[in-house]
Amino acid sequence: MFRKLILAALVSLPAFTTGALAEGPKTHIVRVISDYDNLRMYFSPKTITVQPGDTVQWVNEADEEHNVIVYPDGYPKGAAKLSSPFLKKKGESFSYTFKVVGTYQYHCIPHLPMGMHGLVTVGRPSNDGEFNKPDTAEVNEYRMVLERYFSADEFKYKPRGKRAEAEKATEHASAHKH
Repeated sequence: MFRKLILAALVSLPAFTTGALAEGPKTHIVRVISDYDNLRMYFSPKTITVQPGDTVQWVNEADEEHNVIVYPDGYPKGAAKLSSPFLKKKGESFSYTFKVVGTYQYHCIPHLPMGMHGLVTVGRPSNDGEFNKPDTAEVNEYRMVLERYFSADEFKYKPRGKRAEAEKATEHASAHKH
């Protein structure tokens, strides 16, 4: 009888351990890079796919001012707006836990003209109708942050469709320089 109990316990053990070994939320690292030799500022990886509940941690790799912020229309409806404080020192980091499925288009404001932007997909990409539709106050708040670094004539907020065209042109031009 004792042997039968031990055998039954050993046979049922995998059922208990499988649940205990199931993976939970993960933390993903995105490096915030200041490449002075090549005059580039970028996020690595530039695009990442995560699951709801996962956290992304952006880590500054130099003593250079960077931030991480979504465009007003660059994240899913119902999600909290992603906006970090400025990371000024090497090793400083910012973490964000993604809860809402969809696409998050982010960038670094001081280095936006250099093409410093990235993309987090949570679960699956957003369809056009699933993006946040910013109100005037949200767009104006974003413009005020932009104008801390650029004049109103120098750099203007572009809606998602026009921004995608401009980003493709910038990436195409950069690819042909190297």
